[in-house]
Amino acid sequence: MDEQEEKQVESCYEQRLLDDTVKPKISKLAILSLVLGIFSLFFFVLAGIPAIVIGILSTLRIRRSAGTLTGKYIALAGMNISIVFMSIFYLFWSIDAPPIPNDYTVADLRSAPAECAESFEILKTLLGEETDSSGVSAIEITKSDSSMIAEVSAIIKTGTTSEISKALNYCAEEIKQIWSDNKTARDIIGRLNEFPEIADLTSPSIDFKILQLQDLSQLAYLYEVYSHLQTEQDDIHAVTVQLIELDSVFRKLSLNARPLFSKLVYYFCMTADMVTANSIANNARASQESVEMLAGHFTPLTKEQLSLRNSVLFEYLINRNIGQSKVGKIPLLKRNSTLRLYRNVCDGWINTMEGVEDSNIVRFPVWPSIYQCMEPVSFQARKPLPLLYICYNPVGSLLLRTRFFSYESLLKRKTEIKIQDDLLQIVLNKRLGKEVSLKASAYSDEYIVDVENGRIFSLGPDGKADTRDDIILRINPDVLGWRN
Repeated sequence: MDEQEEKQVESCYEQRLLDDTVKPKISKLAILSLVLGIFSLFFFVLAGIPAIVIGILSTLRIRRSAGTLTGKYIALAGMNISIVFMSIFYLFWSIDAPPIPNDYTVADLRSAPAECAESFEILKTLLGEETDSSGVSAIEITKSDSSMIAEVSAIIKTGTTSEISKALNYCAEEIKQIWSDNKTARDIIGRLNEFPEIADLTSPSIDFKILQLQDLSQLAYLYEVYSHLQTEQDDIHAVTVQLIELDSVFRKLSLNARPLFSKLVYYFCMTADMVTANSIANNARASQESVEMLAGHFTPLTKEQLSLRNSVLFEYLINRNIGQSKVGKIPLLKRNSTLRLYRNVCDGWINTMEGVEDSNIVRFPVWPSIYQCMEPVSFQARKPLPLLYICYNPVGSLLLRTRFFSYESLLKRKTEIKIQDDLLQIVLNKRLGKEVSLKASAYSDEYIVDVENGRIFSLGPDGKADTRDDIILRINPDVLGWRN
């Protein structure tokens, strides 16, 4: 053996000794994969997917390490555990809450008696719906007519006596022509008024059709300007009778209104009629008989006429049918849990709007029955849902936000019409020489009589006078005897 061969043998021996002294290390990635795999039981894909990816990377590095890294089975355990734990997590996460027992149905909506069902078909002919053979609304008010009526109405609300007379005289012929063109509508109003109640048979299905009720608000405006025109010509008794007939229909419609839009339209129409009745009561030429007729009809609105319960239930029933749509088939949607939370919201708001004190707003748990220790979840319009519930029911949480309507604005509108009604009662009683009380039902302790500016009003939600949210009726202090 020559010298070179000896050196090679010695080098191989030294390398073998060096290899024997180097111990292989456990891959940190393999350990991390195992830890994340365990955490996937609680954090699902947030930990499970990284556990699988890191486990694969760890296995590849161990193969390429030439024995310096170990932990292959640890990495495989991390990947397998993450798959098993994610499956367990998904099984528990995918469980929906149980259905609501004895849930609301159409039978829970307030409805007119069966003998009044025909009134709904008559109402649709008034609005030119599909049941009308002509296909044209009986309320014939064009856009130009509507603009003119709106301008005159605005002057009536804010102008002086001379400005109102000037506007009415200038548009007198147009107003009379529009009134004449709407004789068919007035005849239908007369037919509707023959029913003790007027039915609303709108079906709470996802694709329900809203009646073209905006025409009714135009009709209310027409009655307002026509009534003012006629009172200028001393024909007060006739317009009083016509106004009472129209308002009687609106009050009957409000009793059984289902869609929220319908209820708000009836609120608006009844408010317009109150303003018109107020103008007649403040007219010195109005006879005692006419004022007594107004007082006999414009009695305080009943709880049923003001109630929003029907409309809130109707909206709930529509959303309950969400399972019939494509959205209802999304796997991530917990339909029962979503409906339970929405039902709690609706029940709470019904109690608030009806003045019912109920501390047990969260009636139905929104979690599956096996989740025994989960906290109740409540919905507040301006606050986010708990993060844990959003993770559990992401689609349902989003749907609640997109479909939730502003109950606060509805409650405010209900309060406004109640105050308008109170103010009219004060005016009518004052005109009839009866004792009146200025006690306010909201926003302040008393209503304010401003003799100098000829108005009686309520402070609005801001509690300040002479702001945009004041609720006002114009008055003639001399006629009502407030200057004495």
